[in-house]
Formats: sequence, C-alpha cells, structure tokens
Amino acid sequence: MSGLTETFIKYSESVSSKNILISSDDFFSSISSNNYNYISLKTEKQYNQEVSAGKEGISTALVEADFAIAETGSVVIESTDEALRKATCLAERLYVAVPVSRIVPSLEDIANFLEEKTSNPASFTAFITGASRTADIERVLTIGVHGPCEMTVYIITDR
Repeated sequence: MSGLTETFIKYSESVSSKNILISSDDFFSSISSNNYNYISLKTEKQYNQEVSAGKEGISTALVEADFAIAETGSVVIESTDEALRKATCLAERLYVAVPVSRIVPSLEDIANFLEEKTSNPASFTAFITGASRTADIERVLTIGVHGPCEMTVYIITDR
C-alpha cells in the first residue's frame, strides 16, 4: 500500500469513514450482490441505476469519486448532475468508489480540475469528508442531518 493510500485511510477513518481496499474484479462482482438504490459510476456506465428520492429518501447510494485527497481524507465528486447531487446528500449510507490512482496528496493537486469544472457557472463540485455531522449551540452532536449517516470508501487497487 502506498503512502498516499495510507494517509488517505488514516484521515478518512478519523472522521468515522470505513475504507475497503478491493480489486476491480471483486468490486464489480460485488455490485450485483448489494442492493444499492442509486448507482453512478462515471467510468462504468453500464452499472448506473437511478431512482428518485421519495418520502423514505435513499437508503444506499454508490458513486464514483473524481479524486480523493490524502491530507484530509476527503473525496471530490463533480456533481453538476442533480440526481447525483441528491444521492450524495440524501443517502443514509453513501458508498464511494475511487481508484487508488486518483488519490492525490493535497487540494493543490487538483487545481486544474477545479478550475476547469468551476469555469461553468452551473457546475457543482462536492468535497465529502465522512458522515455528515452538525452540532447545536449546546454542543449536541447529530449525525446525518446534512448528508449521509455512514460513508464507506472502496479504494480500487488495480484500476
């Protein structure tokens, strides 16, 4: 395992995310055995599956990250698509796939990507670092108010 992957896992787990190192064959064979409500994989579109969020919301979503930032344990998802944006915000459990080759040391390493994406005023790029956490003035922590209650990152080792 590379130093970048180790660093990403360290910081990702510090905010209660789960991380799974997995081969691409094992990852793609596991998709059919899991019951995801929403799937958006940018590089493997044949797996994509969209559902609209009803009153019950979206229990599970699987999305592909554009990058992962090692120094913060964050995933970066260009989510101009409204369905993708809703899925990453409304899913109770968010599963994110990222090839190990897209783990970068720091935010500066994706500056060109961000510049390209933000040149369109209608674009939206999300930085997600673990489950949503918020606290009120009395410091009562609540998880899952503004995003997922749980987040798992599949780090695909051979893609």
